Amino acid sequence: MHSAVDGLNETEIALPPFRDSAGHLLAEIGCLKLLLHREILSLRARGHLVENEFRGLYVGDEYVDAVLSDRKADEPARAALTRRIHEERESISARVESAAAGGVPCRLTELERIFALAPFETQTIVACAAPELDLRFEVLYSYAQNDVNRKRPTVDLLLRLHSADPLDRMRMCAAFRPENSLLRNGLVALTGDPEQPLPARALRLDDRMVEYLLGGAGIDHRLRPFAECIEPRTKLSDLLLPHPLKQDLVNALAAFGDGPQLLLFRGAAGTGKQFTAETLSHETRRPLIVADLRLAAASAVALPDILALLRREAALREANLFLAHGDALQLHLDRDLFPRGCRIFLSVESDAASIHIPSGWPRLTFEFPLPEFEDRVRLWRRGIADAAIPAPDADAMGLANQFVLTPGAIHRACHAAAIEARLRRPRDPWISTADLAAAARAESNHALARLAQKVDTVHEWQDLVLPSRAMQQLREVVASHKHRHLVYSGWGFDRRLAMGKGLNVLFHGPSGTGKTMAAGILARELGLHIYKIDLSSVVSKYIGETEKQLNQLFREARTSNAILLFDEADALFGKRSETRDAHDRYANIETAYLLQRIEEYEGIVILTTNFRKNIDEAFSRRMQHVIEFPFPDVPQRLKIWTSIIPAGASLDGDIDFTFLARQFELPGGSIRNIALGAAFLAADEGAPMRMEHFILASAREMLKAGKLPSRSEFREYFDLIHSNV
Repeated sequence: MHSAVDGLNETEIALPPFRDSAGHLLAEIGCLKLLLHREILSLRARGHLVENEFRGLYVGDEYVDAVLSDRKADEPARAALTRRIHEERESISARVESAAAGGVPCRLTELERIFALAPFETQTIVACAAPELDLRFEVLYSYAQNDVNRKRPTVDLLLRLHSADPLDRMRMCAAFRPENSLLRNGLVALTGDPEQPLPARALRLDDRMVEYLLGGAGIDHRLRPFAECIEPRTKLSDLLLPHPLKQDLVNALAAFGDGPQLLLFRGAAGTGKQFTAETLSHETRRPLIVADLRLAAASAVALPDILALLRREAALREANLFLAHGDALQLHLDRDLFPRGCRIFLSVESDAASIHIPSGWPRLTFEFPLPEFEDRVRLWRRGIADAAIPAPDADAMGLANQFVLTPGAIHRACHAAAIEARLRRPRDPWISTADLAAAARAESNHALARLAQKVDTVHEWQDLVLPSRAMQQLREVVASHKHRHLVYSGWGFDRRLAMGKGLNVLFHGPSGTGKTMAAGILARELGLHIYKIDLSSVVSKYIGETEKQLNQLFREARTSNAILLFDEADALFGKRSETRDAHDRYANIETAYLLQRIEEYEGIVILTTNFRKNIDEAFSRRMQHVIEFPFPDVPQRLKIWTSIIPAGASLDGDIDFTFLARQFELPGGSIRNIALGAAFLAADEGAPMRMEHFILASAREMLKAGKLPSRSEFREYFDLIHSNV
């Protein structure tokens, strides 16, 4: 390097540090230009560059003679360039060290360190980057390779630029093997026909490498639709997980050396798997790349390429990887391809059988359960505080008891309630418990609607006519649910019960006595949705299908925060029979499986049946509440008759509800049908509802049930029905 100041030795000149990675790269490219200059001088001296109008289009005699000859290059000029290249190299090294000392790491040097590149491999990257930044290098490469179509450096040109020793060049060819760093990590790619000899193959720098070398902050553009890199800020103290799980996760950080480590996180969506990965990454002072493999499956990039890009991105950023929805794709994770020190957090929601993990991986599996009551209380309090809106009556304990939600769902519910409060009360926003409960219901799993029918809860307690004992039992069901956190968590009963912490209720009694109505009232009182199970979608004649449908039903119900209503439950919960053939055996297996799932389920299950004796005794023993819905007596029927008519209905004053209640022994469901039928008869006449409308509707309800009206029942109204029914 020529001194800028005469009379001073080079060592006495203070070399300015590189200000950024781009400056370093441009200096390396300047040195590359000197290498090309030296090579071109050598080619000219040997006569390898044919100067005519057909250059690069055919092989002439002159060129062949030059290749076979042993003419020497212009040694003085080449020697001068070699000295200058050496001086430039020393200058660049000094400036890189000076920049690093000033806190400005150069990306090319970082690339060399991260991927353990040899000097020749680093210079290969520089040579491939040159035409991406300066098109004049396309001209130089074409000229040096005696072919106008070769605008990228070939393996042969790179070997010639960096060594004159044929044996040394053969050793340098190893850099372009698929298992070595350049190609394995996708830093450069060999282009052209794979059938060509290796020296004839051209090299191209990956676009991401160009962006990286110039100091770009983003991730690979092919990953952006489904991945991002974050700088974790969460601490271990922010992690709300069961203590044994939390301790195991902390221990896992130090369980292995600096090789790649796989941690399999299994649990429902929103149970804190990503939050945990962020926390552990923060503890190890590493960024975290979060990739949603379910979105990746819909992208145009092939899965092997996606994994290769993620591995390279993790290496470039010295980051950990969080692969969400790992069961969405058929993964094959090769440990040897992941960077050292990288922790891969693989998140799955179901059995990970589709994930191929070689036995050499040091891996640990962690189950992420739904948060316990105390943790849910803390999550609600944290979410309400983060919403930054007053919530004077917010009942975190009540919400935690009412809704079993994941941490993610609780956070979203608080956020949604805050938005709703700002919309409805923009001048003085505040969050009520009702706002939070509505948002929590919206965050509950609604996939149950595919397997069951949602029941509208329109009735209230005053609409239900039952004996006082049955009403008291229904109130006790409500109390059992509202105080379960106190009994199980506060008083420690959960430590005495491995299973059976759900609330199972049996309603039995004749059809039409209000069993479904009572279930809806319970749901309304508890602020929960209620789903009636469609038995046709559950019971199957095919062996094993019923169990499969039940498994899916209870899996979805687990996060639905809904009441399951098995109406006419005899079909599923009937008594097991003596085993006479294969059908009996499998029917009994279905019953036993359902018994197991009912006992494991921690929500509310209501069974209704017209005949209690048809229910298997094993189910009856597991019912916390068994409530009888008897056929209504005369006073109860009179109360039903008088309460069934809406206040807005037009009535003639001569209706004798006492007669109707005394004469017709009907359940509430039939009384409702009669009142509705009478209303339509009156509406068709354009007149108020009269006694004859109720008589005619009563007669038709009896006929529908297969019973003939009698004079003893209808008395003075018998002639009316005899002529009109």
